[in-house]
Amino acid sequence: MSRGARAARAADRRLAERLDVLAAVADRTREAPGRLPDEVVDRLDGALARARGRVTHGPSHTVVALAGATGSGKSSLFNALAGEGLADVGVRRPTTSTAQAAVFDATGVLDPGAADLLDWLAVPRRHVVTGSADLDGLVLVDLPDHDSTAADHRAEVDRLVEVVDAFAWVVDPQKYADAALHDAYLRRFAGHDAVTLVVLNQVDRVPADDRRAVLDDLRRLLVADGLADARVMATSATGGEGIAELRRELAARLAERRAMVARLHADVDRLAEDLDAHLGTRPPGPVPTSARRRLTVAVAEVAGAEAVADAVGAAHRARAAQHVGWPPTRWVRRLRPDPLRRLGLDRTAPAEGTATGGRTSRPAPAAVSQAGAAAAVRTLVDDVTTDLPDAWTRRVAAVADARREDLADALDRAVGAAELPTRRPAWWSAASSLQWVLAGVMAVGLVWLAVIAAVAWFGLPDLPTPRIGEVPWPTAMALGGALAGLLVSALGRLAAAVGARRRRTTARRILVAAASAAADELVVDPVDRELAALAELHQLTDRLR
Repeated sequence: MSRGARAARAADRRLAERLDVLAAVADRTREAPGRLPDEVVDRLDGALARARGRVTHGPSHTVVALAGATGSGKSSLFNALAGEGLADVGVRRPTTSTAQAAVFDATGVLDPGAADLLDWLAVPRRHVVTGSADLDGLVLVDLPDHDSTAADHRAEVDRLVEVVDAFAWVVDPQKYADAALHDAYLRRFAGHDAVTLVVLNQVDRVPADDRRAVLDDLRRLLVADGLADARVMATSATGGEGIAELRRELAARLAERRAMVARLHADVDRLAEDLDAHLGTRPPGPVPTSARRRLTVAVAEVAGAEAVADAVGAAHRARAAQHVGWPPTRWVRRLRPDPLRRLGLDRTAPAEGTATGGRTSRPAPAAVSQAGAAAAVRTLVDDVTTDLPDAWTRRVAAVADARREDLADALDRAVGAAELPTRRPAWWSAASSLQWVLAGVMAVGLVWLAVIAAVAWFGLPDLPTPRIGEVPWPTAMALGGALAGLLVSALGRLAAAVGARRRRTTARRILVAAASAAADELVVDPVDRELAALAELHQLTDRLR
C-alpha cells in the first residue's frame, strides 16, 4: 500500500472516530437540555446528520459548488467547464433559479451512485458531460446567486453549501470585496481552506498592469476571513483565459478523492472551536472539600444541630435522674418535660434508640440561619465556577438553587431520621436497684423507729433494740439508707453529666452528618453531576482535536 493510500485510510478512520465523538457530545447535551445553547445543539445535530449522510455515498464522486453573486459570470464559467451551454446566462439579473448539476462521466450515462448522491443533495436538474476523462467523477453544481432578491434562491444556496465537498466561489473585479459574500459565507467557512477555491472571473476587464494588485487585495481579504491557504485563480469565462488551469486544478483535486473527507474534517474543526467557546478553557473539578465543609456548617445550623444535641444531653441527665436519683424525690423530675419529647424526637422505645423518620417539632430555623445557608450555597457556586463561561456559571447556580425550597424540610426529616444516642446504659438498672434497696433499708429503719416511738408513747415495756456500738439498728438503717441513697444519687449525677457531654458530642456529629447528607443530595450532588458532565464534554471535545 502506498504512503498516500495509508494516509487516506488513516484520515478516513480519524473522521469516523471524530463523528462518533460528536455523536457522544450530542447525546450528553440531549440528556440535560440547556448545557449548550440551542443553536449550538442544532448545528451539532445538523452537521452530524449531514456528515453521516454524505459518508454513506462514498468518495467516488466529488461535489464542487460554483457559487457567486449576480453578474459574476458563474453560469458562464459553469458552461465553460462543461464545454456546452447547460446554464442560461444573464448579465444584470439572476438567471439560475434552482441548482443544477453537471456530472462528468465518459460513458455518457448517469452513474447510479451519482444519481443517489444528487437525490440526497436534492438537485433535480442534472446533466451528463462527456469528453472530459480527466474530470470523470466530478459533480459540478451551479448554485443560484447568493445575493438574489428571491429568498428561496438564497435558501437554496445556504442549504447546499452545507453539504457539498468543495467550494468554488466566483467573484468579479467590481464586487470581489462585497460584504454579503465575505460576512455571510467566506468567514462562515473559515478553516475550510483545503476545499475552497476563489475564482476571480472576468479578469479580462482588468488592465494587465492592475491584475496582480487586484489578486493581492483579494488574497488579503481571504486572510482576514480565515482562508489564508485558499487557492485563488483568475479566469475569463467568455475569453477562455484561465479555464484550462481551473480544469487542471479540479482534476488534481478529483484525482486525490479527498475533498469529501477534508470538507467533513473542516466541519468538525469548526464545531470543535464552537464547543470550546461554550465550554471554557479547562475542565472543572468536583465541589471542593472546603466549600462542602462551609455548606455543611451552614445547613447544620439551619437543622438546629446544636439545639438538638443540647436536648440529647439534657434528656440523658433527666432520664438518669429518674433512674438513679433518690427515690423519694424522683417524682419531681417527672413534672419536667423531656427535652427530646418536646422536640418530637423520642417516638420509639429508649432501649432501641431514637429514629423517627418523620417531621419533628423543632421551631422553624431563624432567618439568620436560612440566610447563612443561602450564602453558603452561593459561595459554593462561586468556588466551582471561577473559570467557567457565564452560561455554565448560570446553569450551575440554577442547579444548586433548584431545590433550595426543599432544603429546610429535608433537613427536618434528616434530623427526625437520625439515630440519636438515647439508649439506656446498663448501669442505670443496677444503680436503680441499689437505690430501691437503700430506700427499703431506710424505710424499714423509719418504721422500726416509729414502732419504738409508739411503744414508748403508750408506756409499754421497751422493745429490745440491737445496736451497732452506741447507735441503734433502726437509726443506723434509716440514716444509713438515706445517706447512702443521696451519695449514690450524687455519683449518678456526676456519671450522667459525663455521659451527657459524650452523647451531646456524638449527637452533634450524627446530626451534622445527617444535615450534610441532605445538603449533598439537594445541592452538592446535582452540582457535582453538572460539573462532571462539563468535564466529560471537555474530554470529548479534546478528542476532536
